[in-house]
Amino acid sequence: MPNCSRSDLALDIKLAERRLAREFGASLRHRRKTLGYTQEDLASMIGTNRRFISELERGKGTSYLGPALAAAEALGISISVLFEDHRGARPVLPEA
Repeated sequence: MPNCSRSDLALDIKLAERRLAREFGASLRHRRKTLGYTQEDLASMIGTNRRFISELERGKGTSYLGPALAAAEALGISISVLFEDHRGARPVLPEA
């Protein structure tokens, strides 16, 4: 890493985590609304509460995602790539 101090790198990672957490939340919200679900519906589906869904959609409550999101960002890839089959096949996602 040319010309990067440890503190600069830590700051870059934190900024990437925040940005990616917001993007994750926006994608989650978009998908939920596209499918016609309320936050309460989604919370019930995954065994949590509406407040947690709200936090996820606002980019909060994703601290467990932070390191994975930052790693993907540092490698210049989408986090979805980390979930791909090792043989190169992409996971099949349900259509909206």
